[in-house]
Amino acid sequence: MYADRIMNSDLPAVKPEDSAGRVLHLMDEYKVRHLPLINGDEFSGLIYEDDVIDLDKETPMAAFQARAVFTNPQSHLYDVVGQLVAAEVDALPVVDNGSYKGCINAASVVRFLAEQSHWATRGGVVILEVPEGDLSISEVARLAEGAGTRVIACTTSQSENSSNVEVTLKVETEDIEPVIQTFQRFGYSIQSFLHAPQLEEEMRERYDAFMRYLRQ
Repeated sequence: MYADRIMNSDLPAVKPEDSAGRVLHLMDEYKVRHLPLINGDEFSGLIYEDDVIDLDKETPMAAFQARAVFTNPQSHLYDVVGQLVAAEVDALPVVDNGSYKGCINAASVVRFLAEQSHWATRGGVVILEVPEGDLSISEVARLAEGAGTRVIACTTSQSENSSNVEVTLKVETEDIEPVIQTFQRFGYSIQSFLHAPQLEEEMRERYDAFMRYLRQ
């Protein structure tokens, strides 16, 4: 999960001959507030909307001092997300020894996570609530296999209203009734579940809402 696998090739790069007006037009078109400035393959810096919005619209970017905000191809996903948040940018250039390789934005991070974690694949979701000291991922996986399916993704988070752990399981099967019955038989608390049609609708609604947020 490194930066060179998360890069988004859709975002354009600004050239020295591009004007401030052209940059603002691209930012509006792609719904971002930051774009990389490159000279050939060489990275010159990251352009912030706030830095160019008051410039004369004909000002060429060759006369502009962009900011040195970037990451390297071997930066881990966690570091990439940390940099996006810390720098408060919606586009993070990937640079290798001064050479521009591509750009990462929030949408490319979400897309990568969905692909790698199998959340975008068909199946069902079961959400368990387990006392923190009783959680055993290996046992959860074994029980799912005993119900005739396989856990293909698993995330954990602290329950909002107790010290319990919320365990979200993505399983291969779309028929999750046997899975639910198995966990209940072994004393697990089922907080929620989604069958395949419900899951697809839920994921579609959340993705659409997220994309609307990015376009604001």
